[in-house]
Amino acid sequence: MNRRTFLRGACGVMLGLPFLESLRARDANAGPEAAPRRFIAFFMCNGVNMDRFFPSTRYGALTDASFGADRAIAPLASYRDKLLIPRGIHMAPRGFGWDPSAGDDHAKGIGCKLTAQPLVQGSQYAAGISLDQFIANKLNPPGTPALTLMVGARVPNVRGHISYSGSEQPVSGENNPWLAYQDLIGVTNVEDEALERLTKRRQSVLDLVGAEYDGLLKKKLSKADRDKLEMHFQTVRDLEVGMGDAGLIPRELPPARAAEVEAVDPATVAFDAEFKKIGRMQMDILALAIATRATRSATLQWGSGAYGPIFKWDGMNHQYNHHKLSHGNTKDDDSGSAVDGYEEMLFDIDRWFIGEYVYLLDRLAGYDEGGTSVLDNSAVVFMNELSNGKIHDFRDLPYIIAGSCGGYFKAGQYIKVTRQQNTLQDEDAPHNKLLTTLANAVGCTAEGGGPIENFGAFGEPGEFDELKA
Repeated sequence: MNRRTFLRGACGVMLGLPFLESLRARDANAGPEAAPRRFIAFFMCNGVNMDRFFPSTRYGALTDASFGADRAIAPLASYRDKLLIPRGIHMAPRGFGWDPSAGDDHAKGIGCKLTAQPLVQGSQYAAGISLDQFIANKLNPPGTPALTLMVGARVPNVRGHISYSGSEQPVSGENNPWLAYQDLIGVTNVEDEALERLTKRRQSVLDLVGAEYDGLLKKKLSKADRDKLEMHFQTVRDLEVGMGDAGLIPRELPPARAAEVEAVDPATVAFDAEFKKIGRMQMDILALAIATRATRSATLQWGSGAYGPIFKWDGMNHQYNHHKLSHGNTKDDDSGSAVDGYEEMLFDIDRWFIGEYVYLLDRLAGYDEGGTSVLDNSAVVFMNELSNGKIHDFRDLPYIIAGSCGGYFKAGQYIKVTRQQNTLQDEDAPHNKLLTTLANAVGCTAEGGGPIENFGAFGEPGEFDELKA
């Protein structure tokens, strides 16, 4: 039985902890407890530069050459042996109006991504539950949904939502990391006095549970558990400091600077200038939630479809937002003029997102679970609403799976899953088969107790057996 460990301070603050092997209940015949398997979706919008995204090497084992400097995936080189890159998957339902569904191709690319359901005429929201919430319903404690986070501005329609609790029931991703963090540690349920101590008096969550923490350290913990606990608490401390720097939590500063911080509206979390900072806070929170077993499933959505930030950081100084650049045009509806060099700009954006994906993998890999890491016991799936954003293509979708999900998936491989010679196809390899494979990978079962046979309403039954170990 999996047990979640908490520290509860005197004022009611509750802080989840990573799994500590030394504190697990044992009996004389008990063997080591298997770590839970998790699913995480890392989702970006508007397609990629297809000419420079996938490995340029042949299918099979990934090598250093697979991550050349001319590839958007180059930042992933250090994770080569933990990656699985499938090729030739198309969206189901298909775009271009080839399958019955409401909505344009941007809407389908987001609303159908984790549901494999059509969009309903009228609302244009998906007609079924998404994979993340399905997993949460099956594997999380009762009443605990998947963690749903967002970075940047969310449009109030299907293009701002990838998660669904049911038919036409979109789940809005939280884009304020302080609110997400409060929910994770249980601060939203504490007494007003404790919340005042935390926010107005600048007292750390760790200070509120300090006595409990000291008592835990006095127990007979293994070195691995002590290292794990120290990393966990340092991550919480770093997260609080980072939040303060972003102006989301007031801190004791010189008066002039304190006045500037206090003047920040929480709505600024959606501003382009905050995109990278907020994104990394969200990934810290997500990693904490997954490592402490607060949830077995999470999604992180970067921006909204047919939208996105204007990238002006990390060497980029673009004039137009992500969607315009995906079309190489100064206008969203292609009525403007061409943008010179937009392909290179898209490549820089793709490579930047892969770098942020690496940041999340680093956080997950840093949590040890008895000889394996949280990353090893997860399937962290990089995905995009489209492939070639300029033509809204739903074929040959960019997917990357990091982590073997407890050995369910092959690792270190680049695999073509379509039987067609050309990966730009819609004859086989629908993406609902990937959703089905992921559902089984984390341990979901059908009502009768067997494996999930078909997730969604479109595509084909069965799994991508080529991807399984």
